[in-house]
Amino acid sequence: MGKIEEKLKLLPDSPGSYQMLDKDGNIIYVGKAKNLKNRVRSYFHGAHNAKTTLLVSEIDDFRYIICSSELEAYILEINLIKKYDPKYNIMLTDDKTYPYIALSNEEYPRLFVTRNKKKKVARYFGPYPNVKAARSTTNLLNRLYPLRKCFNIPNKPCIYYHLGTCLAPCINKDVDYKDIKNKVASFLNGDVKDILKELEEKMNNSSMNLEFEKAIEYRNLINDINDTVKKQKITINDLTSRDYIAIYEDDEEISINIIITRLGSIVGNYQTIIPLIEGKEDDSISFLLQYYEINEVPHEIAVDGIDEALIENLIKVKCVDVKAGKKKEILDMALYNAKFNLENKRLIFKNTELKKTENVAELGKILGIDYPKRIEAFDNSNLYGEYPVSAMVCYINGKPAPKEYRRYHIKTVEGANDYASMKEVIYRRYLRLLMDEAQMPDLIVMDGGMIQVHAAKEVLDSLNLEIPVLGIQKDDHHKATILFFNEEYINIDKNSGVFLLLADISQKVHDFAISFFRSSKAKGIFSSKLDGIKGLGPKRKELLLAHFMGIENIKTASIDEISSLGIPKDICEAILEKLNEDN
Repeated sequence: MGKIEEKLKLLPDSPGSYQMLDKDGNIIYVGKAKNLKNRVRSYFHGAHNAKTTLLVSEIDDFRYIICSSELEAYILEINLIKKYDPKYNIMLTDDKTYPYIALSNEEYPRLFVTRNKKKKVARYFGPYPNVKAARSTTNLLNRLYPLRKCFNIPNKPCIYYHLGTCLAPCINKDVDYKDIKNKVASFLNGDVKDILKELEEKMNNSSMNLEFEKAIEYRNLINDINDTVKKQKITINDLTSRDYIAIYEDDEEISINIIITRLGSIVGNYQTIIPLIEGKEDDSISFLLQYYEINEVPHEIAVDGIDEALIENLIKVKCVDVKAGKKKEILDMALYNAKFNLENKRLIFKNTELKKTENVAELGKILGIDYPKRIEAFDNSNLYGEYPVSAMVCYINGKPAPKEYRRYHIKTVEGANDYASMKEVIYRRYLRLLMDEAQMPDLIVMDGGMIQVHAAKEVLDSLNLEIPVLGIQKDDHHKATILFFNEEYINIDKNSGVFLLLADISQKVHDFAISFFRSSKAKGIFSSKLDGIKGLGPKRKELLLAHFMGIENIKTASIDEISSLGIPKDICEAILEKLNEDN
């Protein structure tokens, strides 16, 4: 509960939607609040009924999205429930669902309110937080457009036909509803300009013809439309899939908030904070490249403050310039959340600064060394032995120091040789510090076990440097398991502050190395022996490396083995000729 208690202290007095997460990071409940601070705190303080108590027992963390009104929070809550289907939303609402307006897919369509969505039956609009509002909108549309009103088609026209609000498919079998369906759909998606213009013309014509009762009826319809369709920034008027990306920075870090909209509604929110190393634009684009490798690329992106042309070229997505209107309001909402998240983190850092230094001091005691104020950690990354890179992160007093981070292209090692790669990087790093008479670290951390530690110590000995080297051995899921120091394995409590500090260092350097590898690969910096072969593009190169696990294995393969991957035989011959030309 320590992590949650810290976050509870920093909740804003603002409306918004909050999401409760279990220990695996799954969203188990989505709620809304007029005041996020009061509402979220109430879960962890005071008595509850049995269902809420069960929910609280599974909460490991929470997050939230700030909105500018309670109604926006309400709509956002609905959209997030639709997307994530959290199990406790079903339990705590007793299986109640929000209503939709349905436009049936029948030959003679109807418009009705329903809580049951069956995709083949109708096209659905909503959900609506209030069933009364849904019914009011449906009644208005049935007055405006002559859709079928009867559930079962009768044998003769009914009163709706005589009132002019139904085309009577009971007697007019060749009625075409296509134009009417398009107008209804446009209306329900928020586009009411055409119908308002049409009604205003009819009202003015009726008034000029002294048909005042008709003019009053049209005026009332116009007022009803304006009352029914209230503009909300939480829902926009077009159905284009779009991500709104806001980027906020301070001297040390960048906060990125991505609001995800699909079919005109907000369906998700992604928040992260990354270190500021090379500048706002370079670091942000590097992150976005990684983000869209594993997440859906929308039809459009709205982003402010970084090079849109570069994003379009790298991610292959259209960037839209947002300067006013509802889209600008959503982008502003994303920026507010990005700023709030980073400022919140700063407050948390102030509260935990002392704890970090205590953890560093405890680490020194465990290893039997002086207080390791400056810690430098290293990790390697490559693609099946090709494009090897390495990275170093620095922690000072237990806190990341991003401006001290370094990246390295491996220059003297071929293939997946982790030992030799680590030796090269350690040599380059500490020879440079010796030549510059710069500050040496108090502790070096290798993201690996015995092999990586021995590689570092061999180089340090050759440079006459006595710096302690600690190895963090990992499991198959890249989770820290045990420490290696002074030729001994050390077990420490995995819930202790020291272990969490080392796990954080290990994850940071691993992510930094992967980030460097991916961004360099995307920018085409890497070179390979496979370059320059006609007909062998990036995808075929990666396919070859993934299958054969390195250049050396490709060199010894047969043409038939290579062509089995779908590569034409003339290209296979060119590959083997290029790779074996030195022989």
